[in-house]
Amino acid sequence: PLFCHSLLTVNLLFKGLQWTSPSGLRAFNLDTRHVIRKGGEPGSLFVFTLLLIGAPRAKALKNQKSNVTGGLFKCEISESDNCERIEFDNDEDPRQESKQDQWMGVSVQSQGPGGKVVTCAHRYQKHSRVSQSVLGRCYVFSQNLTINYDDMDGGQWKFCEGRRGETDHAWYGVCQQGLGVTFTKDYHYVVFGAPGARNWKGMVRVEQKNITLIERGIYNDGPYEYENDNDNFKHPNNPVSAHSYLGFSLDTGHHIMKSRDLTVVAGAPRANHKGLVALLKKKFIEQLVVEQLLHGPGLGSSFGYDVAVVDLNGDGWQDIVVGAPYFYMKDTDIGGAVYVYINTAGQWDNVTPIRLNGTKDSVFGLAVENIGDVNQDSFNDIAVGAPQDDEGAGRVYIYHGSAQGIKTTPAQILSGKEHSLRYFGYSLAGNMDLDGNSYPDLAVGSLSDAALIYRPIVNIRKNITVSPEEIDLSVGCDSSFCFTVKACFNYTATSYNKRLTISYFIEADGDRRKQGLNSRVIFLTKTHPESDVQFNGTLELQNQNAGQCVSINVGLKDNIKDKMRSVVFEVSAEIIKAKLKKMGNGLPQIMPVLDATQPRQAVTEVNFVKEGCKNKRICYSNLKMENSLFVYLCSAHNIPEFKLTYEKKDLAVKVTVTNKNGDDAYEAKLVGKFPEILSYSGVRSSNKQILCTANHNGSEADCLTSYSYFKVRYVFFFVFFYTSEAKPSQVSFGGVVRAETAMKTEEDAGSLINFTFRISNLWTPSISPPPVTLHIHWPRDNKDGKWLLYLVKVTSHGPEKIACSPQSEIHSLKDIWVCISKNLVSTKVLSCEKESKCVVLKCPLQGIDGTAVELRSRLWNSTFIEEYASFPTITLVVKASLVLESQAQNIILKSPDFTVKVPVSPDSDVAQFGVPWWIILIAVLAGILILALMVFLLWKCGFFKRPTKEQYSAAYHKAEIHVQPSDKDKLSDEA
Repeated sequence: PLFCHSLLTVNLLFKGLQWTSPSGLRAFNLDTRHVIRKGGEPGSLFVFTLLLIGAPRAKALKNQKSNVTGGLFKCEISESDNCERIEFDNDEDPRQESKQDQWMGVSVQSQGPGGKVVTCAHRYQKHSRVSQSVLGRCYVFSQNLTINYDDMDGGQWKFCEGRRGETDHAWYGVCQQGLGVTFTKDYHYVVFGAPGARNWKGMVRVEQKNITLIERGIYNDGPYEYENDNDNFKHPNNPVSAHSYLGFSLDTGHHIMKSRDLTVVAGAPRANHKGLVALLKKKFIEQLVVEQLLHGPGLGSSFGYDVAVVDLNGDGWQDIVVGAPYFYMKDTDIGGAVYVYINTAGQWDNVTPIRLNGTKDSVFGLAVENIGDVNQDSFNDIAVGAPQDDEGAGRVYIYHGSAQGIKTTPAQILSGKEHSLRYFGYSLAGNMDLDGNSYPDLAVGSLSDAALIYRPIVNIRKNITVSPEEIDLSVGCDSSFCFTVKACFNYTATSYNKRLTISYFIEADGDRRKQGLNSRVIFLTKTHPESDVQFNGTLELQNQNAGQCVSINVGLKDNIKDKMRSVVFEVSAEIIKAKLKKMGNGLPQIMPVLDATQPRQAVTEVNFVKEGCKNKRICYSNLKMENSLFVYLCSAHNIPEFKLTYEKKDLAVKVTVTNKNGDDAYEAKLVGKFPEILSYSGVRSSNKQILCTANHNGSEADCLTSYSYFKVRYVFFFVFFYTSEAKPSQVSFGGVVRAETAMKTEEDAGSLINFTFRISNLWTPSISPPPVTLHIHWPRDNKDGKWLLYLVKVTSHGPEKIACSPQSEIHSLKDIWVCISKNLVSTKVLSCEKESKCVVLKCPLQGIDGTAVELRSRLWNSTFIEEYASFPTITLVVKASLVLESQAQNIILKSPDFTVKVPVSPDSDVAQFGVPWWIILIAVLAGILILALMVFLLWKCGFFKRPTKEQYSAAYHKAEIHVQPSDKDKLSDEA
């Protein structure tokens, strides 16, 4: 299994940056159009490093006896597919070694410009007649990619060779040196990981590399190793047990522990079946010891598969990023995780890591990398590989550092699908400027035969101002001119200073327009109509110092009412794509983009100078309200009194509002809430127009003046209510059943019920009334066709007469509309949906506030006696609705539906037609007595007597035997 893991552990020398932009992904600060792609031999896994690219499956060189050995390629930083293989390790002695599938180039690291380069083959084998060992080996090169043996270059970096137990897997027989390799940040040491040493417990070795006084033997400086003969994991001196794979991943730093000395961060992804990260320091002459352990989160998570040391929050202390690609949580879509440990001045015991989660089956965290400050905000950033994300195409997530540590939302998501790559994100490398644009680049490797390079890009900025800063209606601010909007644009970058063309877009009152309201201002330009509230154009920025501005005159529309809220202006900008020239190295020039971490729009606002206010922006009103019950029809002894009767259901509340010694009250509103027995009907005001809007059942109303602000010091108005819709509120039925032909007067039909429907405040007098019709669903008869409500007369109350149709429904049985429930069941409710057939009466309204429609009807007594006498209470339901006969979009009907319920009960003399209970009891007792008497008589007659045995026994008779006379004797006797 270690060989499989080694495939995933890839380090890049210079890692350019990779990024694609499928729809739905965020793109920021990495150039997605001009991607550099480097290719190698098919099947070589050519993607593990940039400039120096490891290809661990490359074919063997001519002097090597094996077929596939791997190799190292050097590539130019250009768009050309121009890479050259570096010749080294071009020999092989089959009697002592095997380089078949040794995976040369599985890891590549550099000290940086002017420094050394190291690459390794962790599956290099040494064998004899009786044994075979997978030791691994590494090559070190000078800066010109040649081997200088006087400077300790070459392939002799194989520290497991020659040790005791080199043929035993319990010791060093499967050492696999070089699966993890790195240089220290001071470039003085090279650090090797050998995760297969000591029964796959693993070991870490630190060796000095530069020629110093140490190497001249003046004093000793290593090598240093972490290795312990005790395999007991619980032993205090040996926190790493067998099969831990220590050294699988490596990184180093100086400001990690409190001592600020060199610390080696080593991953052990199989430790205790969870994984851990060990923080090692030099101690004594040749020993590394554990200073701190970071333990894995869950079983099988491979915590420590990759590690990165990076200062994310800029506090000078190095933080640690750990990948756990196989972390999962039950019943979730999490597949892989990255743990970010923020350093607290060298103390790690109480640090709670920040967990970044990947998607299911994505192996998020297989590679983590410090990519430097790609967005130039003074905080370092990281990249996380998820090679199985996006259906196996792979993705790379870019996270930005911040003063708080790390921003948990990815700033950019890169995908290999657009470039037809598989397992994109298996390896990452960054934090080096390849193209000289002063931005760190990033390279992303995959298990395809290509590597992609992306480069970061610069940002542009925008600003918008308004002059004057306030709208003063008293100084001639009107539709011809009111104020000026000025939008300015420039860009900043570390090194980019070229010409840039942008498009801009300015919008006024955008929030109001989204709510369906009109804008209060217009842009006044020669090229745009006066009705425009949007303005756009293009500008050309010559360089960073040459910003450009555009000014637009703005006018104020007439008769605006909303002077309370400010007028908001928004400006946005986009880069106009252009064909770019190539630089000297053959790379295209970089293209700036907008900063995705900043808002896409720049926003400013201009306020109205408030009239009637001491402070131009803030008004201090002194609103007070009084209210009292008001009956406008009668009073007794100058004291208003209200009597609730069938004939009088309306009452009013007088509301008085004052604003004594106060500033004008803008958009003042009164909200009234009423008890359930009252329903809002309308409003009247003598000296100021008041508008009220009620909710669906009239239990609450919002009232405000028709002006934008409350300027007068005193105003009163009346709020009207009505308390019932049916007269009387409850009726009864009784008497005898009569045929329709036998009825001579209206009273013979049954009890009188009057239904009244009032319509109030549908529209304001300033606009023409819309075509509205009142629909009344009238329960004319029951499901058997018998009368329920007999409609006698329809009248209207108001300035104009309302004619309801069809007229034939008054005293007529023709042309009915039936809405019968499909599932009729016995019920006490008689409505159009249950137990009754309805007709629809249509009453066109004339748009007059306070219109009322009254329906005079009779309860059909005979039907209720015959069908519903057994019910103690029957509820009769009449529904009414308002229907807008127009498609106008600016008319809204509040509470268009209403229901009236009338309880109906039988009189006491017809409440029940059943037999009283005492009669039933006597009948039952009499029946029992008669039954007992019949049984007794039958018994006396022997009806119940059983037959005896003798009656059914057979009678036997014995024959008597006598001497019979002979024939002679009979004849003698006869003679």
